[in-house]
Amino acid sequence: MQDVPPCPVDEAGRLAWIREHLYVPAVCDILDDLGRRDRAMHQRLRPLDPDDCQIVGRARTFRWMEVDYVPESDPYDREIEVMDSLGVGDVAVHSSDPGFTNAPWGELMSTLAKRNGSVGCVCDSMVRDCRRIMAMRFPVFAAGIRPLDSKGRGKVMAYDVPIRCGGVLVRPRELVFADYDGIVVIPRELEDEVLRLAADKVGRENATRRELLKGRTLRDVYDEFGVL
Repeated sequence: MQDVPPCPVDEAGRLAWIREHLYVPAVCDILDDLGRRDRAMHQRLRPLDPDDCQIVGRARTFRWMEVDYVPESDPYDREIEVMDSLGVGDVAVHSSDPGFTNAPWGELMSTLAKRNGSVGCVCDSMVRDCRRIMAMRFPVFAAGIRPLDSKGRGKVMAYDVPIRCGGVLVRPRELVFADYDGIVVIPRELEDEVLRLAADKVGRENATRRELLKGRTLRDVYDEFGVL
């Protein structure tokens, strides 16, 4: 029944394999089965472009704090530091902004991130410059759209630290997987097991689909393959 090839061990091969063979609901089901029912982000986070919304990469975390003033010296200090450090396969993951006070991600952030090889952004706040981001085909998930700059409203207090985003505690370098159905974050200690079990589940779902199209009942097929 194994119609999904084994996951490569090298990083580039692994990320490409996930993009080609897996989908978020199957991975989410496996996380549930392993007792990690807290790894899917809140449904308010939706793709900016439904036709360009697959993200597979490693979390680079931004920890934001709300402010009510513009610093005299450098209003974007750590924000610029972390943006310049983004690299190949990185996903910019921004901490939740419960008040939706600003839009910390826009066109210039997307331009730099894409140039450096980053593969997407998950922002539990607002984003802006949306049509320009969509035109460059850089995948972004956000909680909404608003034109407000972060200057004088929000400040990156730390980066590459554990953060809360969409109700999930995200640690640096954890695997972020997003598609139109939503976003899951896979803990490093479970990554190999989750990917192996997800590949098996996708194989059984493929077999189930084929048998259903032949006319068999759902009960009969479920009893054989055990997926729904």
